[in-house]
Amino acid sequence: MRVAVFHPGAMGSQLAAQLVAAGHEVHWVPEGRSTASVERAEAAGLVGGSFEEVLGAAEVVLCSCAPQGAVGIAEQVGRSGFAGIYIEANPLSPRSLERAQAALPEATFVDAGVVGPPPKGGPSPTHLMLSGAAARQAADLWAGTAVTPMVVGAEPGAASAAKSAYALYNKGKAALAVLAFELAAEHGVTDALTAQHTRPDGGSLKDPGLPEQLRSVAWRWGPEFDELAETLDAAGLEGDAARALRQVWTKLT
Repeated sequence: MRVAVFHPGAMGSQLAAQLVAAGHEVHWVPEGRSTASVERAEAAGLVGGSFEEVLGAAEVVLCSCAPQGAVGIAEQVGRSGFAGIYIEANPLSPRSLERAQAALPEATFVDAGVVGPPPKGGPSPTHLMLSGAAARQAADLWAGTAVTPMVVGAEPGAASAAKSAYALYNKGKAALAVLAFELAAEHGVTDALTAQHTRPDGGSLKDPGLPEQLRSVAWRWGPEFDELAETLDAAGLEGDAARALRQVWTKLT
């Protein structure tokens, strides 16, 4: 199939590369993108073109970007009258997901969320959560690749919920580790903290350089925690917990 990808970041480019490996024709729009994006797209085997060219030929759109840009992309694609399958693969709250779907009245909307690292055939699997009427069709796009699709529901929202639940645990744990290292450093007891990394639940405490390592993703993880807070609110849960942890990423940005 002909697929348009917006925009090939660290995750999106690898999801697109797997589509290319599966035999699909995958296009993207290089205008206004960074040199790093161009390099990722070329390495993935993507074909560049104008927005009109890329979208006009597409049967499927894959949107995988930072969450703060997802609704804007949906609105841009929706204004074109796109009527194919639209795969929204960003960690969005129910409210943001509804806005994205409403912006695409002609498209068949598939909710998606990625759990795991970019798919490169490593030991940790890349699960692509999918929900919606065309979730099975979307899953078939990655058949035989390093991506493991998981259809988790018949309606949009289920895939985002599955992704959000894991992200809250996994990235919340990382935020707590950052705070723990900062607290230990303030009192000069970092070695005592890192000594706990051998405990079954202490793996995140192995490297005191973790806060600096996470600085490069804080700009993206912060808005993801905004979405997580709204997701928790919508479920009647403690959204303020995610808002508090969001401050860790704000500080690192």
